Order: sequence, then C-alpha cells, then structure tokens
Amino acid sequence: MTNSDSTNSTSRRTPLGPAFGFTFINSIGTYVVTSSGLYFLTQQGYGFSETQNYLLGVLLGITYIVGAKLASRAQTSLHRVIPGFSHRGLLVVLMVAMAALCLVPQAAEWLTGSTTAARSSWPIWTIVLIYSPLMGILWPIVESYISGGRSGANLRNTMGSWNVVWSAAGVLATFAVAPLVGKDPALAVLLVSGAHLLAMLTVAPFPAEPAEHIEGEHEPHPPVFARLLITFRLLLPMAYVASAAIGPYLPFAGEKLSLSGGTQAMLPAAWLIPRVAMFYVMQRWQGWHGRWYIAVGSGVLLVLSFGVTICAPLLGERFDLIALLAGLAGFGAAMAVIYSAAIYYAMEVGKTEVDAGGTHEALIGVGYTIGPSFGLFATLAATGGYLDPILVQPVVLGAVLALSVATALLVAHRVRRQMRHG
Repeated sequence: MTNSDSTNSTSRRTPLGPAFGFTFINSIGTYVVTSSGLYFLTQQGYGFSETQNYLLGVLLGITYIVGAKLASRAQTSLHRVIPGFSHRGLLVVLMVAMAALCLVPQAAEWLTGSTTAARSSWPIWTIVLIYSPLMGILWPIVESYISGGRSGANLRNTMGSWNVVWSAAGVLATFAVAPLVGKDPALAVLLVSGAHLLAMLTVAPFPAEPAEHIEGEHEPHPPVFARLLITFRLLLPMAYVASAAIGPYLPFAGEKLSLSGGTQAMLPAAWLIPRVAMFYVMQRWQGWHGRWYIAVGSGVLLVLSFGVTICAPLLGERFDLIALLAGLAGFGAAMAVIYSAAIYYAMEVGKTEVDAGGTHEALIGVGYTIGPSFGLFATLAATGGYLDPILVQPVVLGAVLALSVATALLVAHRVRRQMRHG
C-alpha cells in the first residue's frame, strides 16, 4: 500500500463514538437473544427443559456459523441487485430485520391472547433460526469498521476499548432483563427491537465501506504473531465450547442452589463483570503481545474455572454458591484474555477485511455449537435411562476436558512444525 493509499484509508476511519454506540446497543441484543440471557428467558418464561435449552444452543451455533461465513458475500450479492449498495446499507437492513424479528414473541401473545401458563415456544425457535445468522453477518462487518484504517498502537487501543464496550453491554443487559425473564419474556425481547431501531441512528456517520487495512506504523508484525494467531484460533472455539455449555446450564444450576428466579437470571454477571475488568487490563497493559505464557495461562485457567463452575452444585450447601461464583469469575477472566488475543492477532496478521472477522466469528460459532452438543447428548442419555442424571454435568466436564487436551496437543504440534520450518 502506498503512502497515498494509507492516508486515504486513515481518513476513512469510522468515528469511534458512533461505532462504539452501535456496538453497545447491538451487544444488548446479542446477550438477550443469542447468549446467556436467552436461556433464562426460555427456562423461566417458556418452561424449557435442560435438554431443550441445549438443543436451542446447538441450533444457535449452527446458524451463527452460516451467517458468519456469509458475511463477506452478503453485501456483494445485494450490490449485484442494487447498484451502489454498501456495507453501511447492509447494517441498516440488518437492524430493520432484527427489530422485526424481536416483535414476534409479543405479537404472538397479542394475537393468541396466551397467558404465561399457555405461552407457546415457537416464537423463540423462529427467532433463533433467523436472528442468529443475521447476528453472524453483523459482527464481522462491525469488526471491519472498527479496525479498518488502523494499525499498531492505534489498532491495539481501539480493539481494547471495543472489547470493553461490547462486554459491558452484557452486564447492563443482565440486570435489565432479570426482572422480566419469568414474568414477561416477550417484553424483554420487544425491548431489544427498540434497541435495534435506536442503533440505526448511529450508522449515519459510518463511511459507506470499511477502511482498508494499513501496515504497521513502524514495521510489519513479528513472525511469532502468525504462530500465536494459529494458537488462539484453536483456543477461541474451545473457550466458546465451554461458554456455550455453561449458558444453558446456569439456569438449572441456580435452581439446584435454590436461588430465586430473579437471582438466577443475574448469575451470568458473576463472569461477565470479571470479563469486562480483564478486557480493560488487556487494553491498558501491552506486555502480553507476542508472549506464549498468555496462551498457556489463559487455557489452563479456562479449563480449571469451567470445572469448578460445573461441579459447584455438588459441593454441598456450605461451598456450592461460593465455588460457583469463583469459578464463573475465573472463567470470565480467561474468556477475555483468549478473545482479546484472538481478535488482535486476527486483525494484525489476517488484516481487517470482513473475511478476517468472518473467520473469527465462525470459530466462535463452532464453540457455540459443540458446547451445548455435549450437554444435549448427556441429557438425552439421562432421559433415556442410559446415564444417571447426577452424572450429566461430570460427563459434560469430561467431554470439554477431553477436547481441551486434544486442542492443546494440536496447538503444540502445529507450533512446533511451524518453528521447524521457520
């Protein structure tokens, strides 16, 4: 890229104020409709069983992968039909479509006059089937707008701030929807519809297309960055395997600990708040770049904290809640480290185009799918009498641990092979 091209790319950077506002608002929707908040809505508001929640998680993951892989093609396809159609235009279309989808549960109740006891679950399945792939298309585009035209220290600081922004939205959403999850889940989703319409107001200052990637300010990235990218692209889906297994499990862990419905719905805050704090640390502290011990330490912490979280309800009344909160806190911190490193190396090595973000989000979708798959198979086995119900969570933990060990071995093999060949 010439100096002129670099200057043009820099001048087309997306203003961070509107971009962060758009991110924050849409992250609320992510939490409520496709993340931890969804499972409390379904369990308390729609009477989903643990098996149904895990099945919903699998569907969410598969459709999210489809959307993420289509992210770079969506605008191109629409451009063929509508000349001049841009990525900014696609963001507006996505907001309208998502807002319309979030009307479905409330509209269904209005049309059928259903009560809480007779509430139908088909609107939830419909939303996940359509909303999830749209979210998979959305985030790679947002990531390309955030990172485009930036590199070096500017890219690091911007991505660090962006991570704090979207993760903080999850904390706000946790406390906002907790009073509604059992009493009026359709209203909780309806509020997300309004949020998407509000987000459209922040899109106007965006350039029509994301700025192109520019090389580092002083020199290209060190060779170790490419190796660390491989490592974190293996750790990232593993982290989301654990996260996606915890999501459908937490509502039922809260029940086992005899927590009230509203308190149960606030349990995710125990890992979402530490995640925000660790994102902030990763932004302010630059010493982690290019360091292998960050990959090793975060992977170990993720597995250990996941194990504590899953096994906490088995520890008895004196220690169960303390262990659950401690496990969730460590889990949130590990997730932040792995996510921060994965997206940073993806943007530095993989450039900032929508394709790079699409790969990053598709890897998250893989985790979204595999994690609840373990829980689904275990709960189905228990329902069919092939597994003692008390062994469901240990089986899930064992499956995740096995995958973690396999991931670690694969990471070691690939890194050693790359280092051998220079």
